[in-house]
Parts: sequence; structure tokens; C-alpha cells
Amino acid sequence: MSADLHLERTPEKRTGLGILWDGFSSALIGLTVTLTTLFKPKVTELYPMEKPTLTKAYRSAIALVHFDDIDTHDCIACSACELICPSDCIELTGEKMPGSKKKRVDFFEMDFSTCSLCGLCLAVCPTDTLKYSTGYDDASGSSAWVHDLLEPFDDPPMEELARRLEERAAKQREARAAARGDHPVKKPAAPKAAAAVAPAAPPEKEGGDA
Repeated sequence: MSADLHLERTPEKRTGLGILWDGFSSALIGLTVTLTTLFKPKVTELYPMEKPTLTKAYRSAIALVHFDDIDTHDCIACSACELICPSDCIELTGEKMPGSKKKRVDFFEMDFSTCSLCGLCLAVCPTDTLKYSTGYDDASGSSAWVHDLLEPFDDPPMEELARRLEERAAKQREARAAARGDHPVKKPAAPKAAAAVAPAAPPEKEGGDA
């Protein structure tokens, strides 16, 4: 076909009033969004003047839990967290307390730069003394981001700590016994000794001997 079927659409010419209406309607839509948002609750926090509100699911570097009954943590240096850590970022050592079979941690560091926050260390801790901290503004100027977990604690002497732990263990045993309904076994009272009774004297015969 020799005829050219390609049709070009000529742009629609806008008058001055049309252009004015387009600008006014666009501004009206924008102002509607602004006014609607103006009366909604604020979600912007004035950091660092205000501390952010953290959810319960927030996870930061691990830390040791402080127990009020012993006024310190309860890490027994079992190394379960160190062994299960897939990132190999936990290192700790410990020694036995005097007069006790339990160990006490004396060195506990964690490299947060390689921690994956998987939570396995929290799951295997036998004393529930590990938790996630709520740090949100940590920063490091090097590739090694090491946290000393013992830094916030000032432990009492080993003898005093061993005494507190023993008292705590005794209370826990009593609580478990009370939960099971156990009662302390009372020893049977010893039988009272019978009073020695002297045999009665034979009655005297009247009239003397025959």
C-alpha cells in the first residue's frame, strides 16, 4: 500500500485556564496528603536526645544476666556456649571455687564483629545467665569488635560467693520439694521407758508361824 498508515497524534493544546487548573489540583492533592499526615501520631524520634523504644525481639551483643539473690551473674565456665558457637567468637576460662565443686568464670570475651546472633549460646546455657543486650549505638573503629562480658560485674571474694551460691541452691531444693508436695519426714518418737515397779511384799500371816 502506498498510503502511509502511520498517524501522528497532535499534542492537545492547553489553554491558560487548563494549565492553571492542573497546577491547582496538583497542589491540592499534595496539601491533602500533608494535612492528613500532620494529625497522625509522630513516629520520628529525636535521636540522640531521646532513647529509641526497642521491641522485645531486638537483639544486640550477648551479655551476662545479673541475679539479685547472689548480686552477680551465675556463669560456671562450662564452655557450652564456646563449643556450640558456629562463628567461633566466644572465648572464656574459669577455675574451681574454694570449697566447692563448681567452677567460676574469670575471663569471658565475645567478638561481636563475627557474631551472627543465632542464639545457640543462650539455648545451651545451663544456668540461664546469658541474654541479648539492648545496645543500639555501639561502634568500633577496627575489624575486631570485642566485648568483655565481665566488665560490668564486681564479684565478691570467692568464699563469700560460694556461700551465697550454697544458700541459693538450698532455697531452690526447698522450693522444688514444696512444689512436689514433699514434707519433711518426722522421726518416730522413742518409746518411753516403763517405770520399774517393785514387787509387792507377801501378806503377813496372822497368828504367827504354826
